Amino acid sequence: MSIPDLARLVGDDFTLDEFIDRIPMIGATVEKVEGDEITVEFFPDRPDLFCVEGVARAYRAFTGRGPGDDLMKTMKIESDSGLELEVDPGMLKVRPVMGAAYITGVEIDEKALISIMNLQEKLHITVGRKRKKVAIGIHDADPLKGPFRFWPALPEEVEFVPLQKEGKWNLKRILEEHEKGRDYAWTVEGLDRYPLITDSKDDVLSFPPIINGELTRVSGRTKNIFVDCTGWDLNAVSLAVNIVCSQLISRGGKLHSVKVIYPEGKGFEELGLRTGTWPLYDWREAVMDLDWAGNWLGKELEPVEISASLQKMGYEGIKIEGRMITCLVPPWRGDILHQADIAEDLAIGFGFEKFEGTEPREPMVGSERKLTTISRALRSTLVGMGFLEVRTISLSNEAIQFGLMGREESEHVKITNPITTEHTMMRMSAIPSLLSLLRSNKHRDLPQRIFEVSDVMVGNRNRVLLTGLSEDNKASFTEIKGIIQRLLSDLGIEFELSPAPPGCYIRGRGAAVRIRGSGGEICPFPELSREGMISVGHFGEIHPRMISEMELSTPISGFEMDLQAVIENIE
Repeated sequence: MSIPDLARLVGDDFTLDEFIDRIPMIGATVEKVEGDEITVEFFPDRPDLFCVEGVARAYRAFTGRGPGDDLMKTMKIESDSGLELEVDPGMLKVRPVMGAAYITGVEIDEKALISIMNLQEKLHITVGRKRKKVAIGIHDADPLKGPFRFWPALPEEVEFVPLQKEGKWNLKRILEEHEKGRDYAWTVEGLDRYPLITDSKDDVLSFPPIINGELTRVSGRTKNIFVDCTGWDLNAVSLAVNIVCSQLISRGGKLHSVKVIYPEGKGFEELGLRTGTWPLYDWREAVMDLDWAGNWLGKELEPVEISASLQKMGYEGIKIEGRMITCLVPPWRGDILHQADIAEDLAIGFGFEKFEGTEPREPMVGSERKLTTISRALRSTLVGMGFLEVRTISLSNEAIQFGLMGREESEHVKITNPITTEHTMMRMSAIPSLLSLLRSNKHRDLPQRIFEVSDVMVGNRNRVLLTGLSEDNKASFTEIKGIIQRLLSDLGIEFELSPAPPGCYIRGRGAAVRIRGSGGEICPFPELSREGMISVGHFGEIHPRMISEMELSTPISGFEMDLQAVIENIE
């Protein structure tokens, strides 16, 4: 951030020493000061502080410089701009969410221009997930004439001058030759039509989420700004628009609404998208139970302390009735989701340095988690039987986790922006990972016995599994059954076996392990559980199909156990 720019936005009484001393209390780290620039790192849950304007606003409130009750009077929608933006029905499958705003009278100098561009890119990276989830366009509004249109265009149907280029380019050329096009072409991969925003003269504002048009490039002469924001998540788009609008209001701008028109009966309603005015710049009412907050913070605060502390964090309309408090949350605070978030701000505003320590009510001694203790014991047993512990990556893909494993596709955790097609989901089983490791070491002598204690995602739950493979010419069902018996015997657990459905094991040479208890349920055999007994694992001879697909040729036996389910049912 520019220190002179920060000082101007904070006020004449700004001192750098005080800023460096106080800003960490909000949740920041001052990284360095070089010349007229200061680098401050904020927690990622506060994207409103990713610009100098947001920092100055938060710092003024936190240090009692204001604006106090005037904040709601200045940070608001002034009037309706009269502008309209129509969303084409074809955008439902292309990029459905559209947000917009119109800001007049913005004071832009070189420092402001740099701040606007920096905020845009930081929001793209964080809230926008590298522009896939949210992409923001900031335009000089004066060359434009409404109404506007958001529609899907063919790759070679439209030409315009992209930002910082000369001559007209079509969308296909932009993706192939423009720097931004090559960087973000993946965001529109698989589409036969691309998002486009045009005005009533068919002039192109933006090809989101790739590049804006040179026609609307913001400069030091810009006074009126049109903001567009597109994406796939309504809440994320709204937050990004509100943060940008708040920044521009802090630069002297006046905020005006824009009507976004969605087609009726085309599926947009199912996404919560309906015709209405943007931005969704409302101060939201939130409620907090003071008894809960006092217990959570370990300190009861007086009403005057609560009100002053929340005002320091930018809240307005604070009212205390009985043991409940209501307040208005600024539209740029997307991190306030629960009363715990308000309580955290209450603690920050009050000052962590004012909280005093208390003696524990009971003598307490730290101890090792049961999972850690038993995992260590099982590791020792397996090492004693000739197994080598390994660690493999927790990412996998559907072809391996479902196709290779011979199971039907079920609920799983997908990676939003996978870097490679090999890593598109969180693994549900570690057996394929260990098979891959054996494939990489197939030039080594046999036998090879490896195991791993690893985290997987079963459905949407995190589970800790113990997985092992034995590659040997003598690998068999009997061998791996003996290993399972030894492991569970060491834990003092009685178990029973049931035939495992065909899948990763040879038919008739796979078994599911059941113990007395409840909970747990490791895939892929939860259907084998019955009343009072739960399936906690499986073992057997790996199917030749899997061995062949992994480019191996030696028999392999393996097992997988849900350690959490086992431990939860140990008496």
